[in-house]
Amino acid sequence: MHKHITVGFFAAIAAAIFVSCGGGSANIDYRMNIVGLDANSYFKWSAKGVSVTDSFDAATSASKAQSTSRFDKAVTYDVPENAAKHTGYTIPSGLRSLFLYPVASDDTRAYDNLTVTANGKQVTIRYVHRDSAYEITTDANGKLDVTQACKVARGVASTEDQHTFTLKPEFSKTGQASGNMADFDWSKAVLTPDVFNNNATRHYTGALDVAFTNNILTIKGALKEVK
Repeated sequence: MHKHITVGFFAAIAAAIFVSCGGGSANIDYRMNIVGLDANSYFKWSAKGVSVTDSFDAATSASKAQSTSRFDKAVTYDVPENAAKHTGYTIPSGLRSLFLYPVASDDTRAYDNLTVTANGKQVTIRYVHRDSAYEITTDANGKLDVTQACKVARGVASTEDQHTFTLKPEFSKTGQASGNMADFDWSKAVLTPDVFNNNATRHYTGALDVAFTNNILTIKGALKEVK
């Protein structure tokens, strides 16, 4: 390869990397085994000049690259310049939690009763995290529109601390309070749109490609920042 071609080639690659990590987009590459611990599960993302490849570290029981805090800072929350705190979510709260399963202990997935079903290319994801039940459904082609695909039922569980949650009787299959999120009765829940917070000065739009095969959930694509 001639020298001038080599320089041009790598310059183009550098430019492409810069664009992919730019502040105007959030790029997602996600793989999750939804039935058990899998060393090949990961969450890769880039936004605001940061590019991260992350997964769960069994030795420390935490994410290897601290995506929980770093993704929140770069993407999830709107923190205006010089603001003391964030003004709200820039993406659906249920999508944010879904992204973080591959970098958390598999006990978290199991406790939240994360389930995924596919009807052709259409994928439906359900789980109960803390005091909210989340449902995320793609279109018939596996496209996840972040402004339309996510729904939530809040206040379905109660807690005495920040770690242990109990389903309220009115949302339990048995009619009794339950600490097992698998007992959540979806037919008793009223789901409402789960979208970005109206108080946020920016948010993300776009559609992600979702696929589910052999218990492996994948999510890929780019979201565009809108102010």
